[in-house]
Amino acid sequence: MRELLIYMALYLLPAAMMFYMAVDVLMRNHRRTEHLLLSAYIACYGILFTTEFVRQQVDVSYSPILITYVFGNAGLLILCLSIHFIIKITGVNKKIPSFLYPWIFYLPAIPIPLTLIFQVNFTNSTVFEREDLFIYPEFNAAYIGTMAGGLTLSFVIIWMLHQLGKKAVAPQQKKIISLLIVVAILVQIWNFVFGFFEFRGIMPPYPYIYGGLIWIGALAYGMRKFDFLASYHKRFSTLHEINPSPILLIDHSGMIESANPAALSFIGVKNLKGKQFTDYISEDRKDGALERFQYMFDRGERISQYESRITTENGEKKYILIDGDFVFVEHNLYILCILRDVQMYKEAEETIRFLAYHDALTKLPNRRAFYEEATSVLKGAQTTALLILDLDDFKAVNDTFGHQTGDEYLKHVGELLKDAIGDSGLAARVGGDEFFAYVQCESETELKKLVSKLMRQFEKNPYWAQNTPLEIKFSLGISCYPHHGTKLETLIHKADQAMYKIKKNGKNDFYIWNKELETSNSSR
Repeated sequence: MRELLIYMALYLLPAAMMFYMAVDVLMRNHRRTEHLLLSAYIACYGILFTTEFVRQQVDVSYSPILITYVFGNAGLLILCLSIHFIIKITGVNKKIPSFLYPWIFYLPAIPIPLTLIFQVNFTNSTVFEREDLFIYPEFNAAYIGTMAGGLTLSFVIIWMLHQLGKKAVAPQQKKIISLLIVVAILVQIWNFVFGFFEFRGIMPPYPYIYGGLIWIGALAYGMRKFDFLASYHKRFSTLHEINPSPILLIDHSGMIESANPAALSFIGVKNLKGKQFTDYISEDRKDGALERFQYMFDRGERISQYESRITTENGEKKYILIDGDFVFVEHNLYILCILRDVQMYKEAEETIRFLAYHDALTKLPNRRAFYEEATSVLKGAQTTALLILDLDDFKAVNDTFGHQTGDEYLKHVGELLKDAIGDSGLAARVGGDEFFAYVQCESETELKKLVSKLMRQFEKNPYWAQNTPLEIKFSLGISCYPHHGTKLETLIHKADQAMYKIKKNGKNDFYIWNKELETSNSSR
């Protein structure tokens, strides 16, 4: 009974741990090649321990059979599966020709079919003897050669991991690779010591198989600490399904790996997996987005409040802010992007910016915009007329028809003034019933033609309020640059003097400033 408990502790307990871990890895994602490989790799270690348990229970004559057909073949598969797994998670498989991948990794397993065909052990000991509790093998050339070949290939794997670590950009990815390298070196040392040297009477036979426990411990730590080979569903299902923010998982080429329901609804599609995220970026922002994502992968830097604009499936354009950081999912590096719809804020921002330079009622430029534009224009050499238009009897419109009608009346005047000025100048509402404008013209004759056109347009287009035509009458004062001054304040003052002359002399007319107004009592 004591011996059985020892065998169970030495072999069945590690085997149970191995099979449990193999199932755990497989259940995390049974569709991923990496999970299948690692699960099979761990299960083979479980087979090694199970075989040893059985071998120690039966007669020594069964040892050659168990070692030849079970133990030895499982060991060869461990080597092949480990190489395939490392090649897969490092991405080197993408550089291997398709006719070689993955068969080239299973060349070390060629002795398996040869053993079955020729009934000969090519890789392990064939002579065994019992010593106390255990049945030990006698090392031969085949065994030593197999161990040497396995260690050599393991060094290649460590070198590949080291090269990948130098290219890694994400901190999480670097930590995982560092863990794999450290563990691979420890196992390599263990296998060398306990694979080439005999410890009869001190340790059980084939003590190098306990190096698998080091791998198991490291994998358990990595899966817990770094979410290595974590279940995709476990990590992202809640986040994707419940989060109201659009969330995308994007790879280094810009391909969308997954999208939550909020993202599908936001963009207006039923499926985004396998599509290029930049295909939905507006043309004017696409190049910048491509550069930004490439910069992230090259430098390993997260993205914060990156402004862009997308075009939804129905053609609607929306401004968005993107926050993103790296995640390492099933050994692949992705950017987890959270999109924020800021279209309403952008529209509000544009409205605020518009109102800073425009009149809220008529949508014409306001006093601030007019002063900036006119100051710039008056620096040129072309003759420019400055117009101040003040509506006559506007108070009567408000008193008779109400302020809402008065507002519509002002909007109508603004549209007529803007149309009359056209591309030759700028019209603005500076407050109340007062409008400013400047017009670039070659001569006074051209200016008078434009003013006459303006007055006719106002006369022919009254504002209709409750089926009643409201005539548009105004007093218009004009000054000219550079004849009447070169500074905007001077020209406004003189145009104002001319306008008040019309107010005093009967209204509904225009007057061009002249020197007689300098001493006239009609000025303010």
